[in-house]
Amino acid sequence: MIRLTKYIPLFIASLSLIGCGGSEKPTENANDSTIVKTDIDTSKSVVFYNIPSPLETFTILKMSGSAFDKTVLNSTDKMPKYFSSFSKAVNLGVYSTDLSFCYLYKQSQDFNAYLKSINELTNALSIDGSYGVAVNKRLQSNSNNLDSLMAIVTEVGINAEQYLKDNQRNTATSSIAAGGWIEAMYIVTSIAEKTQKEDIVGLVGDQKIVLTNLINMLDQFKSDEEINSLLIDMKGIATIYESVNATQDQPVVSDKDIISVGNNTSYKLTKEQLKAILEKVTVLRNKITL
Repeated sequence: MIRLTKYIPLFIASLSLIGCGGSEKPTENANDSTIVKTDIDTSKSVVFYNIPSPLETFTILKMSGSAFDKTVLNSTDKMPKYFSSFSKAVNLGVYSTDLSFCYLYKQSQDFNAYLKSINELTNALSIDGSYGVAVNKRLQSNSNNLDSLMAIVTEVGINAEQYLKDNQRNTATSSIAAGGWIEAMYIVTSIAEKTQKEDIVGLVGDQKIVLTNLINMLDQFKSDEEINSLLIDMKGIATIYESVNATQDQPVVSDKDIISVGNNTSYKLTKEQLKAILEKVTVLRNKITL
């Protein structure tokens, strides 16, 4: 069985949140009884879990022989439907995952369509400087080089994430991460159900650990109604994983593009479990993408 990462390492950063940041500002009058809803939580430290890059997962898809399937992506035609800050943030994560899928399969036209949508959502969310004049000039000058475009987008993504964290826009950061994971999960689970290939089904099984950590991260923001709605659906998916057992595979020696890292723990799914996960993931994905 092909594995780029057998047991996903998670980098956990604890951020002490002190004061306010970002574009959200408190009212100037200390006696004003108006409650202002912000994206800032100053009452406690927040733990962020790095969710594995979709490229990591999609690389295994491609190595397993799966072809590009545009039907599993979220159409950019839906952009006008995303009005709220939450829908913009969660679908920024969705479209970023779709962009990674297009990049890996060298679909230049689709890549550029998703890049345009990501640019619009980033600007709409006031993520400072992400796609400013200088970045857009770089993108335009490299428009025919997909690898260069992806390198620029990756750099911008890292800077945007850091900007959100520095400015304590924690629900936005978490919503983007959740949207990216949900879309990657939908793509992989859909293809796994269609192909029934062991390697791809194994990818779905391995998401058990990632889902647990994503739930732990989002649980810190469950007072937010939209985040809590995500949590309810994700916990529904997690209940299926409770019956999924861990197994130990034989170690795989590194050879060419096949790399084994970690303790070779896998989570084996039955056809029934895979189908049940796909059904719940599809409901959640349709809910966030409208």
